[in-house]
Amino acid sequence: MKKFLLVLSFAATCVLNTNAQEVYKEILNISEKAANDKTKDIETRKIATFKVDELKYMVMKTRELMPDTTVNAIDRQAYAMYDFINLYMKKLGEAKTKKNKDVVLDIFKTASVQNPWFNDMDLELVESYIRNEGYITKFSLDTNWIKAIEQARTELRKKGL
Repeated sequence: MKKFLLVLSFAATCVLNTNAQEVYKEILNISEKAANDKTKDIETRKIATFKVDELKYMVMKTRELMPDTTVNAIDRQAYAMYDFINLYMKKLGEAKTKKNKDVVLDIFKTASVQNPWFNDMDLELVESYIRNEGYITKFSLDTNWIKAIEQARTELRKKGL
């Protein structure tokens, strides 16, 4: 019985690890479809475009600067980015006043900027969404999303949001 449970546990771990390696690809696939879907509203397509650009930047920089980084690390960052944007959109939707919307934007933008992953000095590139008035996702491409979402959640709690 112990051997059976051990084998079952090992098999489950292998399945979970295989599925974990698909997180990045799945988020990229979903985001690319949404970005190219002309039946979706423009804001949804712009948010999806940010996700696509971020995921591609993340992999490019990881390969360039951290070639030994595991797929699992990229998947965790991709999922944290996905979670970060979803939480941002939820909190933005819950904010009833312009002042509260500005507070939410500032919390998330600051968390993104203050938590770089690569320390990329090409500010024109990494801040391209921050500087573009046409996008609601005013975040840095060079973000450690795991740290950024932790910071955003902490700040939201402090502000009672």
